[in-house]
Amino acid sequence: MQYTMKTILIILALCVLAIPGFSQEEKVYTKKELRKIAKEERKAQREAEEAAMRELTEIMLSNHRFVLEADYVGDNKGARIPVNSTINFIAVDSNKAVLQLGTTYGMGYNGVGGITVDGNVTKYELKVIEGKKSKSYNLLIIVMTSLGTYDISFMLNDRGYGDATVRGNTMGQLRYSGNLVPLDISRVYKGTSIY
Repeated sequence: MQYTMKTILIILALCVLAIPGFSQEEKVYTKKELRKIAKEERKAQREAEEAAMRELTEIMLSNHRFVLEADYVGDNKGARIPVNSTINFIAVDSNKAVLQLGTTYGMGYNGVGGITVDGNVTKYELKVIEGKKSKSYNLLIIVMTSLGTYDISFMLNDRGYGDATVRGNTMGQLRYSGNLVPLDISRVYKGTSIY
C-alpha cells in the first residue's frame, strides 16, 4: 500500500484530535462533594470580602474620610433604640465634621426630625490595637461647632463596625452604633445645619 504525504497528514491529524477525547473523563461529583465545594467557595468569598473591608477601613481612617451610619443610638444609661441610618450619622471629611440626629416622625430644627451640626476637627488621634487574629481602632476627634465643642470617641473593629460616643458641653453623652462607609458612597441625607 502506498500512502501519499497528504493521507499521512490526515491520519496524523485525526489521531491528534481523537486522543484528547479518549484521555479526558468528566468527573462526576456526589451531592456531598458538591456541598463541600460550595461551602469552601462561600468561605473563600467571605474571607476575601472581609479582607477587602479591613483594607477599606484602614484607608478610610488614615485618610480622615468616612461616615459612621448609625443603626442604633443610645444614651449613657445603656438605652439603645434602632434608628434610620440615612439620617443618623457622623461624617468626617478631612478637617470638617457633621453630626446629625434625626427621626422620620417630625420636622425638627434640621428638617429631618432632629439636629444637624457642622464643625471643624481640631484633633484627630488614631490608635491601632493589634490582636492575635485581628486589630481594632480607637479614634478620638474633637469637633468645634457653633453649639460648642464635642469629643467623639470611636471604638471600631477592623471591618468598620463599632460605636462612637459623643460628649458635649453637658454631662450627658450619645452613642451611635453602626458601620463605617466611604464618604463618596454613603447614602446619608444631611439636614439643615445650625450655625
